[in-house]
Amino acid sequence: MNLKEYSSFDGLGLAELIRKKEVTKSEVAACAIKAIQTINPKLNALVEYYEERAVVSNELLANHEAYDGVPMLMKDLGAYEANKNAEMGSRIARGLKFDHDSELVKRYKMAGFNILGRTTTPEFGSAAVTGSLACGITRNPWNSDLSPGGSSGGSAAAVASGIVPVAHGTDLGGSIRTPSGFTGLVGLKPSRNLNPVGPGAGQFFLGLATEHVLTRTVRDSAAVLDATAGPAAGEFYFTPKNGTSYLSAMLEKPASLRIAINVEPWISADVDAEVLEATMRAAKLCESMGHLVDSNRFNLDEDQLLNCIKTIWASYTTYGINNLQAITGREISAKTLEQSSLKGYDDGMTYTAQHLIAAVEYSNTVARAAGNFFEKYDVMITPTNAVQAPLADRSKIQKHDLTWHNWVLEACKVAPFGQVFNISGAPAITLPLGWSSTGMPIGITFSTKTGNEAMLFKLAAQLELAQPWNKRKPENHVSYFP
Repeated sequence: MNLKEYSSFDGLGLAELIRKKEVTKSEVAACAIKAIQTINPKLNALVEYYEERAVVSNELLANHEAYDGVPMLMKDLGAYEANKNAEMGSRIARGLKFDHDSELVKRYKMAGFNILGRTTTPEFGSAAVTGSLACGITRNPWNSDLSPGGSSGGSAAAVASGIVPVAHGTDLGGSIRTPSGFTGLVGLKPSRNLNPVGPGAGQFFLGLATEHVLTRTVRDSAAVLDATAGPAAGEFYFTPKNGTSYLSAMLEKPASLRIAINVEPWISADVDAEVLEATMRAAKLCESMGHLVDSNRFNLDEDQLLNCIKTIWASYTTYGINNLQAITGREISAKTLEQSSLKGYDDGMTYTAQHLIAAVEYSNTVARAAGNFFEKYDVMITPTNAVQAPLADRSKIQKHDLTWHNWVLEACKVAPFGQVFNISGAPAITLPLGWSSTGMPIGITFSTKTGNEAMLFKLAAQLELAQPWNKRKPENHVSYFP
């Protein structure tokens, strides 16, 4: 198997080849390692890879797990693997390890995935571009002068360039969807705690943060969610898993849906003209398939929304940094932390319990507004990002003169439609349905009520069939190498 053949298959496709014994697990793993060695120097998508895992048993798993032998990568944030570094893109966490797998990693392994390495993230995932003092700048496979976005930018670059068909990501305010939108991928933010977050925590960022994967096909996103969704023992709270298989559900054509299109962001930002045009085209595509589309949104107070985001973000940043300082013994300073993290830390130190409770109460306001809206509409369409892929530049992250409020505002303006669904807990999926005049992908997001992933997958599969994207390849792709 050469790199062109390897990268032409999605995860389920590779698993089928392995199951039919048309290729061995070792051959697939060797291709993935070769892909990393070939193209990662151009993109800086990986923090490290595990070359020893190219040598694997070729014996098939007894229960024919969906991804037996399929390579994947883990974002260096969130879920973690036992005895592997978990550094969160930060110098203060350098060399940090855990003695156990997180629950999500256990489920990836139970599904048969061969985890081959860690992908880059901005420090603590706190930026809409991917770059850090710890790991350097990550570049977009479609144009290496540009960023893949953040914070799951390393995973996005790895999947878009063909290194692996599936990579893990986290999403606090768009961190799966934003880079997926900039790199032509499928990126689902699942409902709040549909995927397990334990055992070390019951929630991340008061439930704003979720984890899933970035993929090239809808079916891989659905099949991985089949393997991971559902609570672990002692889960603090969770969204129940839909009774049917997500993969099976996407094979069903959805009924005529009531769809609202919204191009007015909840956080004030200029929306790029080509992004607007791509969003309108996606709405017309939905209409052509028999869905009922009109323009509508639910209203939120922008100042309260921003205050909610910055309060929760800073509070957890402060808590997390204090924990890391206690674990590692490293000082809290510019020697170990970036300016953005220090700003968040300092701001978080000023908040009281009353500030945090007020943010929680406003989260409830957002969730109720979204919930009531999705009683009237099945789906909302929005741009994934307000802008096209930004330059691969970290200057704003390191600006000393930005207050925490303005830093959060700058980050939110990249994807000003996305944070609302983290706060409400509702699922949202971005699909590569738009393309700019320069050939860059433009992601379009589809959101729905909490727990309704099955319906999202039905619609996403219908759109993928109507307007396929998987044949498009970026300029930096492993298929161009022998």
